Amino acid sequence: MAGYEQIRQFAEEHPVQARIIEHEAAIVDLESGAKVFDVTKAAATYIVETKEGVFAVVASARGHLRWRELGRALGLRQIHLAAPSLVKERTGYAVGTVGPLFLNGVRMFFDSRLLEHDMVYCGMEDTHHTLVIAPRLIVDNNDIIGYFNGDEYLK
Repeated sequence: MAGYEQIRQFAEEHPVQARIIEHEAAIVDLESGAKVFDVTKAAATYIVETKEGVFAVVASARGHLRWRELGRALGLRQIHLAAPSLVKERTGYAVGTVGPLFLNGVRMFFDSRLLEHDMVYCGMEDTHHTLVIAPRLIVDNNDIIGYFNGDEYLK
């Protein structure tokens, strides 16, 4: 099961590449995130459901994705954000708190633009804490089945 303690321990095991920052205000969107960190380096983790199964999509949080076009490019049919109950069941996270680690074997598509940053800011179950992590560490600790350039799929 995903959880704050599991992520905290992971960050302690990778002190150069990951850390957790605590903030008084809850981060629920880019606007609230901008008060705490550089949102151009924010990474969002989406759980999507398709004809081919359930997947994680980690993308720059700078804008909204055109899901239908991205799905076609990734070879996924009928892509849509997964229902909150399915997200919780498959990942252990509630919608809005899904981070890029410990997704219980959910395979991942990764926005290659994130690799341009030394560190990115991610959700991690608790809206009062943010995971700061090297994007390469996300890649190394997940089952990445494809990459995409998110700039090509922004609304």
